[in-house]
Amino acid sequence: MDAYERIGEALNGSDSIIRTLPEDERTAHLRGLAEMMGHLWFKLQLPVVREHRDLDPDGDRFQKKPKQE
Repeated sequence: MDAYERIGEALNGSDSIIRTLPEDERTAHLRGLAEMMGHLWFKLQLPVVREHRDLDPDGDRFQKKPKQE
C-alpha cells in the first residue's frame, strides 16, 4: 500500500499544478486526472482492500457492510 500512497501524493501534487492552468485547459486535465484516480482505486487498489481489509487506507469507509435488520 506504500506504493499507492506515493502515487496518491504525486496525483495530489498534479492536482495543485493543474488548478493553476487557465480554465479551458484546467477542465480537460482535471477530467483526465480524475479518470486516472478512479482507475487506480477501482481497478487496482479496491480489489486488494476487499481481500485484505486491514490495508484499507480509509478505514472501513468503502467496505460493504451487511444490512442490519
